[in-house]
Amino acid sequence: MGKSTFLTKLALDWCEAVSMHNPEHKASFSDVATLNEFQFLFHISLRDAYGQREVIEMIKTQIIDLIYMGNKRKKTFKLLNQILERETCIVSMDGLNEWADPLNKYTVPVLANCYAKCVSLISSRPWRMADERIKDSEIDRLLEIQGITDPDKLTKQIINSLHSADQTTYTKFIEYVKARHLKPFLTSPWLQTLLISLWMNNKDCNGSLCELNCILLDLLFKKANAKEGYFRKGTTFTCLSNTSYIEPQNDILKALANAAFRFTFSSEKSLVFSKFELRNYMSEDQLKFCLDAGLLTVLCNSTVSLGSQLMSFPHETVQEFLAALHVANSKMDEIESLLIEHMYNVLEMSQIIIYLCGLDCGIANALINRLTDGDFFNDTNHAFSTYIAHFENIKLEAFNTDYKAIGNIQKSKDRWDNDSRILAVSFLFQRMMIAGFIEAKASGQMDICLKCRDFTFNTYLNESESNALCSLLMFNKSDVRTLILESDILQKSELLTVLQQSSHCLQRVKAKVVPAIHRAFNNLKLQELHLIGRLNVPSVFDMLTSMSNLRYLFIEDSTCNEEIPIPATLKYFDLKNITCSDVFLQKLLVQLSLLKQFEGVQFEMCNMNISDCNRSIVQSDPLPIDMSHFYVSIKQSSIEMYSLLRCAPIVNMILLTAVDAALASDILLVHSKLEKLVINNGTYTGHCALHLPASLHCISLQKGECSYEWLCGLLIKLSELDHHVECVLWYFVVQSRGEDCGTDSTIHVSDVRSKLLSCDMSNIKILVEIGIKELFEIFRDTSIGILDLRNADCVSHTSDILPTLSKLEKLILSGTYTGHCVLQLPASLHCISLQTGECSSDWLCSLLIKLSELDHHVEFWLWDFVVQSRGVDCGTDSTIHVSDVRSKLLSCDMSNIEILVKNGIKELFEIFRDTSIGILDLRNADCVSHTSDILPTLSKLEKLILWGTYTGHCALQLPASLHCISLQKGECSSDWLCSLLIKLSELDHHVECLLWDFVVQSRGEDCGTDSTIHVSDVRSKLLSCDMSNIEIVVVNGIKELFEIFRDTSIRILHLGNADCVSHTSDILPTLSKLEKLILWGTFTGHCALQLPASLHCISLQTGECFSEWLCSLLIKLSEFDHHVECQLWNFVVQSRGEDCGTDSTMHVSDVRSKLLSCDMSNIEILVKNGIKELFEIFRDTSIGILDLRNADCVSHTSDILPTLSKLEKLILWGTYTGHCDLQLPASLHCISLQTGECSSEWLCSLLIKLSELDHHVKCELWNFVVQSRGEDCGTDSTIHVSDVRSKLLSCDMYNIEILVRNGIKELFEIFRDTSIGILDLLNADCVSHTSDILPTLSKLKKLYLWGTYTGHCDLQLPASLKGIMLLKDECSSEWLCSLLIKLSELDHTVHCFLSDIVVQSDGVDCDAHSNIRASDLRSKLVSRDMSNILIWVENGSKELCEIFRDTSIRVVHI
Repeated sequence: MGKSTFLTKLALDWCEAVSMHNPEHKASFSDVATLNEFQFLFHISLRDAYGQREVIEMIKTQIIDLIYMGNKRKKTFKLLNQILERETCIVSMDGLNEWADPLNKYTVPVLANCYAKCVSLISSRPWRMADERIKDSEIDRLLEIQGITDPDKLTKQIINSLHSADQTTYTKFIEYVKARHLKPFLTSPWLQTLLISLWMNNKDCNGSLCELNCILLDLLFKKANAKEGYFRKGTTFTCLSNTSYIEPQNDILKALANAAFRFTFSSEKSLVFSKFELRNYMSEDQLKFCLDAGLLTVLCNSTVSLGSQLMSFPHETVQEFLAALHVANSKMDEIESLLIEHMYNVLEMSQIIIYLCGLDCGIANALINRLTDGDFFNDTNHAFSTYIAHFENIKLEAFNTDYKAIGNIQKSKDRWDNDSRILAVSFLFQRMMIAGFIEAKASGQMDICLKCRDFTFNTYLNESESNALCSLLMFNKSDVRTLILESDILQKSELLTVLQQSSHCLQRVKAKVVPAIHRAFNNLKLQELHLIGRLNVPSVFDMLTSMSNLRYLFIEDSTCNEEIPIPATLKYFDLKNITCSDVFLQKLLVQLSLLKQFEGVQFEMCNMNISDCNRSIVQSDPLPIDMSHFYVSIKQSSIEMYSLLRCAPIVNMILLTAVDAALASDILLVHSKLEKLVINNGTYTGHCALHLPASLHCISLQKGECSYEWLCGLLIKLSELDHHVECVLWYFVVQSRGEDCGTDSTIHVSDVRSKLLSCDMSNIKILVEIGIKELFEIFRDTSIGILDLRNADCVSHTSDILPTLSKLEKLILSGTYTGHCVLQLPASLHCISLQTGECSSDWLCSLLIKLSELDHHVEFWLWDFVVQSRGVDCGTDSTIHVSDVRSKLLSCDMSNIEILVKNGIKELFEIFRDTSIGILDLRNADCVSHTSDILPTLSKLEKLILWGTYTGHCALQLPASLHCISLQKGECSSDWLCSLLIKLSELDHHVECLLWDFVVQSRGEDCGTDSTIHVSDVRSKLLSCDMSNIEIVVVNGIKELFEIFRDTSIRILHLGNADCVSHTSDILPTLSKLEKLILWGTFTGHCALQLPASLHCISLQTGECFSEWLCSLLIKLSEFDHHVECQLWNFVVQSRGEDCGTDSTMHVSDVRSKLLSCDMSNIEILVKNGIKELFEIFRDTSIGILDLRNADCVSHTSDILPTLSKLEKLILWGTYTGHCDLQLPASLHCISLQTGECSSEWLCSLLIKLSELDHHVKCELWNFVVQSRGEDCGTDSTIHVSDVRSKLLSCDMYNIEILVRNGIKELFEIFRDTSIGILDLLNADCVSHTSDILPTLSKLKKLYLWGTYTGHCDLQLPASLKGIMLLKDECSSEWLCSLLIKLSELDHTVHCFLSDIVVQSDGVDCDAHSNIRASDLRSKLVSRDMSNILIWVENGSKELCEIFRDTSIRVVHI
């Protein structure tokens, strides 16, 4: 049956099923009971829905308006809304190909989302389904109507309905059909009905569709009492020459054909039109004639108004024939102008083209050429490449009929979707060309010049189609691009002719090979070759050697024992049903390993049999070849094959069946180079027996199913790998636990599950393309590190699982998301990436709110994600809700979020307006353009990252909060960069400008005088700016970039490699404000840096240099007349042995001598990681300050330190134990222990060494932890520590000043009973730890205190104290009073320095007891003799001075 008949019969079956008033009714469908589930069915003709786009309006026009009038019509329409919302309904829409959206937005009529219980059933011609805009996701089920299942039954029914006939009548009709070869017409309801009608009217037909239509038209003209008349021979088309009633009314036919053409080739193909539109092409009398004849039909539901009556042709094919007739009668120029105005799909016009082939083959060919542009032929070329290579054989059934082809397109759900669609279109195009050729031949066309380049002969073509295609091939024998021979239709001579005459353009061939045609393939420019049958190796050797363009080679059904050559251009090589020797396979792998032209070379073996497998080869070491650049696919291979592959160092393996996976499971461990394993097709149950090699980085499960236990076992194995590994699940179905039967099985699954939960899966990235709930339940409570979900259904299934993933750091999403975001994000999440899809603004806002609630830095990436405009959200409630979410977003602290946008529209960036985003990463210039007025509203934005190309003036409006702008990859004009730097200089704080791989266009690329003047003005402005707040980092830069910096006031400059340093050779001395220079890279020879006089620090970060280079750099630094720092972080100094040649050695020696003669006392050197060679450079130099960042550095300087005769300050970091064996130079005045820890023994011995210096020396302890004595284990160790302690007590430490920033009790215990002269305590905790130690320090003369002190001062001051300094302290008046009382008790003069001391006012002391105590202290202070105290006050408050009132202090310096 046809599509319209199908839906009509469905409607009738529903009526009978629901009403049950006719028990004798025989349903057309076997499962008619299903229809009882639907309460309503609405049948719509889309042909009659002209100008309408909403389904509910179509139902109103075609059903309600025909049944009801007035108020009943309104009430029924209101009821219709309620029915569609609440009841289960079927809405059948017939003829999608006959409808078009007036606004050209929708591909199918609009059915509102609120009608969720409605099932839409839409019929269409196949070509309409090839529209790319019709997405797979919009189709739940696709039914394929393959034609009439029982043509004989339909024939008998039609004959009976037209004539009271007997069996004899039916037999006569069948004899008539067979005699004229018209049997193919019987498969189409429309053509069969027409054929029977013509036969019963005694009209003969020879099999031409054009003739059939002309006979029909002639009968209709006769029906309207037309005059009889005939076309003269040669004056018209063959199909019209035998008509009897058309010629006298030829003007009517031409007018009708013109109208058909205009309606067919309008902006949207129209099968329904108004009388008013029709009158543009014919007179009133002509229109009346057409209506009387039945050439036009008034639609039954047309309105009463005569001018707006809707009409149509009797059938779509009649309109198409008349349109073709007009094209054949017209000049091609007229057609060309209309085709330029509107775009058409060649398949959409397929029936018209077929008719044209019967009318005028030349015009048909011209129209085909016009409708198939370069993109069409490029697409079909790619499709045939897919077909000849890896298109699955099972899918070939799709091309049995055009209906099946389109059906298969939509059923496809894998990555070949697009290829399948284009391939189906390609086959439909070939079928159209075949039908056109058959029609041309049946119509008597003499010069059939249809042009075609791609030819596929397969078993799904019938004999007449194959013969027609063969004839087409010979017509186009010198312009063939594709020749696929899957049947033996071509003669050998014909094949040779095509190969010879199309040698210049033939790209792909699939054929059975015989020795007679081997030579014909020599020197062909083929890109793809599929050979079937036994090969003649010598002939094939010559053939393959001569092919310089071959990319794909497929050999099938052959025996290969001799080596065959592999063209260097090959990228795909397939062997199928091959018997070969082990030596052949080994040599083949070696040859493939030499193919280096492409990454990802594909080698597939299907049903390979090894004829003689040599055990010595199987047990041999792996072949010494590199297989990292190609993939080995295996299907249906033997155990011998897998044994042989043990010696192949495979890196990428694809197992195409479950049997292959089972056979390979035991040998996988042998493949120590295997990085990627792909498993495709099959069912996997029980325990996962795969033995995964340690080298594996990715396992991909393509298509199949597995048990819950099997997947758990696989994940456990992956978690045992000690590196990052990816597990990809494309179309893998996990069986529900209910499918595991038996108690033992359940217990075992539970054990596996428990083991999985105890595994550390943070190294695993899991990607899911399509997954059911059972799959995601496996992940619950696991420690997965990265999860990639490819659609919204997957995300929905994980709604309650995500928060249980406590180690999940990265979540990757694709798909469409609307409404409020209900994702429950785990607290561990550090990155969420939206890859491809779309979402509503409401969803994105609510997601950002969730991210802002995380208490750490989190990255948010938007790659190709479209944010729907707010207009897409319909309804007042929706708008209010979005507004509320937006308000909540603005109140969130988003400073922890880093947002990356690759492709974003304006609506996306509007969401960011006025938010508190911390970091924004924009991946192209369009994104930057969209944020032009949004950036200044981002008041918390600290870092802006840019990619892309920028020219002209920089129009960025930078927020005042910005601290860093990073230009990652792209290019810009010098004008743009200069104006950006000017903007950065206007910020009132330090800001970084990072240039990674940004190319500055040379000034020569700025064309025009005005442009040059403008750049000059910007440059002048830049030079006048104060850029001392800007830190510039250049990773890769050309000369033009650095020229921009010339003469500017940059303060800090980072140069990422030696090339950058080279480019700045003459620019550095012009940077008069440069204070810090930071370098990366490798530097050799003499240091040619010209350092500006303003430099205070040079930092060598990561790299290496020659000793000569470093020596000459230090010489340059020594020439400065101020302090300068030289930092060496991870810089390796090459040993002198690497300097080769006598001259080089002498030169290094000269530089070294010069260095020793320099005064380096102004240089502070910092070393983070240094080898012995580095420190040897410092030997005997006059360095002033040395900063060593770890204990290894200190170890390397053990014998070098005493040679540093000018060293005044030594700074140490790291961990030190045992005895301190530092040999300190006599010049040392300060040793500073920054961050680290040491044993008490080490610190004691260090203090002893310091006491031996004959001048004042300072020992600073900032964040240094002293290990407790309990950590020193062993009796000997304890004795030794005790000895060192005794020695320390006997030392004179009067010359030592000790400063402590953070110290524990163990540290201060070391000082007990020592003769320290000065003690500097930087906080109150330190003071607290010394409470009982201070009085034991019998030589302490000065005590420095910092911090906050309240309450009573309980310091026990030693009698030796001569001065106490309170610096930047805060204290209560009570504490200060009690301190002064203690000082007054000393029997000698004592100095008390008070600098920046804040004394809390009395009001701060609350509580009556506190006030009484303070008052008593004040009275006591006034009564004391304080004449021995000299007080010095710097920056004192009123409260401080009030304490001195009425006291007996002798001297106060203010």
